[in-house]
Amino acid sequence: MTRQRDALALLHEMEQFPWFVEKYIEHKKAKKQSPSTLLAYLRDYQYFFQWMIAEGLTAAKQIKAITLEDLNRLKKEDLESYLRYLAESHLFQRSIFLKKPTKSAGKEYSDHTINRKISSLKSLFYYLSALSEDEHGESYLTRNVMAKIQVSSEAMTPLARAHAIRAKILIDEEIQQFVDFVYSGYLRYCDTMKKQQYHLLNRERDTAIIALILSGGFRVSEVINLNLSDLILEKNQVKITRKGKKEDAPFFSDWGKAYLVRYLENRHKYKPSEQEEAVFLACSPSNPTGHRIELRSVQKMVKKYGKAFGVPDLSVHKLRHSFATQFLRLNPDPHQLQAQLGHSKIDTTMQYAHVLDDTLSKAINRTTPVR
Repeated sequence: MTRQRDALALLHEMEQFPWFVEKYIEHKKAKKQSPSTLLAYLRDYQYFFQWMIAEGLTAAKQIKAITLEDLNRLKKEDLESYLRYLAESHLFQRSIFLKKPTKSAGKEYSDHTINRKISSLKSLFYYLSALSEDEHGESYLTRNVMAKIQVSSEAMTPLARAHAIRAKILIDEEIQQFVDFVYSGYLRYCDTMKKQQYHLLNRERDTAIIALILSGGFRVSEVINLNLSDLILEKNQVKITRKGKKEDAPFFSDWGKAYLVRYLENRHKYKPSEQEEAVFLACSPSNPTGHRIELRSVQKMVKKYGKAFGVPDLSVHKLRHSFATQFLRLNPDPHQLQAQLGHSKIDTTMQYAHVLDDTLSKAINRTTPVR
């Protein structure tokens, strides 16, 4: 499963980091932080430590050799310099870290990405300075320079958030049109025989994944981690593990079930072993036996179809948004939607109530004097 693969990747990546980062990761594991989230933290720390080495803020030549003393010596102006680097690194093709520039190396980091990188560092420094404890009962760090760095946050009102969601999701007939496009319309974008063969092999699977999310609002991780034993087709239910390792059994529609059943009838095309339990499979020249599809493969797949369909900002999470918005439009009960999506707070669910709500616009129009 993806969680297991990420856990193994986490162990492998930890080998390049100092001991105190490993202590932090163990602390977060104890708080049930997911392996994928911890891997994201490590990527942010790797970026920062590489920058420290390049800027001469440590005598270490490798990340693993960076010491607590190096972090204690950091000044506020050093961190402000790092913030400026994050904002301008695209101008240099991220040359400190990349020998060969990638397509995204020249793309400017969004405020959200920069805030996330800084927030990751704030969490590490807070642990080292306040929550850790050495053999003498003292914290690992004597000062937390990151506490002096503020993360800019642009608060959005519910209406602004709803507007941002509306521009990137599927509504009404667009939902069926997109699923039909994935199954049959995308074929005309396959300009080589190889691409055509690849699409014909995978279109039942791709359509089923997308239709399942659009008909049940599942997270992509919940879908790719499904096993055959998790399907309760007679009740249109799936057994899944939510965030925080909570067991749940949400539903999906008859509409989505039709695409799922068609895929299951063709699942044998991937030639899985008898022991393979994963519902959604993939295969490749290097691994021709059907195996569980990767999360990133599904993300890229939805992006590919969305771009060709004319909605370039479409993503797997926007498919979940599409379901939630359509659900509230047809069934105005946010508590039912909260249960289906697995939200712990109703406020999270209520963001979808404003996406297609034009009552405020109508109310404003009623204030206009009639002549």
